[in-house]
Amino acid sequence: MKKITIKVNLNNNSYPIVIGKNILKNTGPEIKRIVPKANKFLLITDKNIPKSYIRSILSSIKSKNKYVFTLSAGEKSKNMNFTNLILKKLFKYNFNRDDCVIALGGGVIGDLSGFASSIFKRGVNFVQIPTTLLAQVDSSIGGKTGINSSEGKNMIGTFYQPKLVLIDPITLKSLPHRHLIAGYAEILKYALIMNTKFFSWLEKNSHSIINLTDINLVMHAIKESCKSKAIVVQKDEKEKNLRAILNFGHTFAHAFEAVKKYSNDLIHGEAVLYGMMIASSLSVKMKMLNI
Repeated sequence: MKKITIKVNLNNNSYPIVIGKNILKNTGPEIKRIVPKANKFLLITDKNIPKSYIRSILSSIKSKNKYVFTLSAGEKSKNMNFTNLILKKLFKYNFNRDDCVIALGGGVIGDLSGFASSIFKRGVNFVQIPTTLLAQVDSSIGGKTGINSSEGKNMIGTFYQPKLVLIDPITLKSLPHRHLIAGYAEILKYALIMNTKFFSWLEKNSHSIINLTDINLVMHAIKESCKSKAIVVQKDEKEKNLRAILNFGHTFAHAFEAVKKYSNDLIHGEAVLYGMMIASSLSVKMKMLNI
């Protein structure tokens, strides 16, 4: 399957989602095409990301001013302390708004990097390179950024759209199977709330997606999920009404995650899966959903 481009149309905040096998090696040219004035690049990632991904991206960027900031993996990095560390790096290297922050990792890295980017000098260019299935189909798209606080998950944040989302499905091969299932929960969410035809397709191909036995089928699932989210975000960027449907299962999910103290005992996609099951069951009992 060739490179796929999906446009998120938001007037001055529009951006492409580019999906392609082994596209990491083209990161530099893809970014240059979107933000040609960028001279400095800060790649933010975590300790679980293979070094080969980092090398591939850095070698594709034709600038001497490129830096890497590696964080601990997991929700416990998604806080104000790590936000300040990112801001200090940007000030240290004298970044301006024409330069570029690149988030390489899952939802935590994307949310944290996006939030820091949005408040640095009122907004520096920001690129998402999601490496988990959940981030590729959901959290990297739509401009929601945020960090956790003592008051709850994502209680501090902004709406700040990336300039580009670059998705390489090959990165999924480095994921534990558990994280593939967690990402599949968000794919299933789109099918349930928006696309019955896609749901029927998933019934036939879920095994291939979860086990990565056919990358072309995985790319199709990612594409359909991204298209669904783009449609909703284009109609309701700031979540005033329609975009709330994307929170299907999340009310319960966030409560479960809080009880588990955002630990690895329950990762986000798993919580969403349980949340969708409970929300659906409750809706049936309240006669709000027919089965």
